Amino acid sequence: MLAIFLLSLPAMGLAQESIESVMARMKPDIAVQIAYQETRYMGLFDDDWQGSGYLYAQMPDVMLKQQLQPEIEIMAAQGSQLTYSKPATQTFHQLQIDESNPMMASLAAFKGIMTGNLVYLRQLYDLKFIHSESSWTLEMTAKDHEENEAPIIIVMQGLNQKAANKMAVILPDGDRSTYKLSQPQQGAAVKAKLATLLQSLNGH
Repeated sequence: MLAIFLLSLPAMGLAQESIESVMARMKPDIAVQIAYQETRYMGLFDDDWQGSGYLYAQMPDVMLKQQLQPEIEIMAAQGSQLTYSKPATQTFHQLQIDESNPMMASLAAFKGIMTGNLVYLRQLYDLKFIHSESSWTLEMTAKDHEENEAPIIIVMQGLNQKAANKMAVILPDGDRSTYKLSQPQQGAAVKAKLATLLQSLNGH
C-alpha cells in the first residue's frame, strides 16, 4: 500500500528535521515511482503474505499501487474516488473512498503522504515526528475510530537526506503490513507510465 518518499534536511550545524520541511520535500515535481516489497502479518493465518510491485504518485491528488507479485492487482486513489482491478479474476470496483473503512483510510493516508498534503493528514491523524542524527520517524495515529477498537497507525522511517525506506501499517484488528521501499524515481517517463496504468484501469 504506500508514498512515501520523505526527504530530510541536511544534518549540518544547528539545522534540524521538522515535519513541515520533510513533507514539503516529499512532493513529486512531475510524478514519482517507488518499488516496494510488502509483508502482511495476519492473525488468522499461519504464513505471512508476500507481495511486491510499484507505488506511483502525481500532484495534486493521484496515488496508484501496482502489485505485480503474487498476482497483478491495481488500486488507485484519484481525489475521493477509489478504483480497483484484478485481471486474473476479472474483478473491478469503483467507489467513493470511505475513511471509516480501515483499508480505504490507509490508502487515503498514503495518497496524502505521497503528495505531501500535510493539511489533509493533520485533519485525520495525530502526527508525531521524531528525528535523530542519522534518521527520522513519522508516526500517524488515526483520530477517528470506534471506541472499542484501536486506531489505525502508520509509521514511516528513513535515513537523513534519504527517502523513506520502511513503512508499517497497523490495522485495528492487529493485522499489519510492512513495506521495504526503494529510492524514488521521478520524471516524464514515470508520468507516462502512470498515465498508461490509469488509462488501462479506467478502461478495464
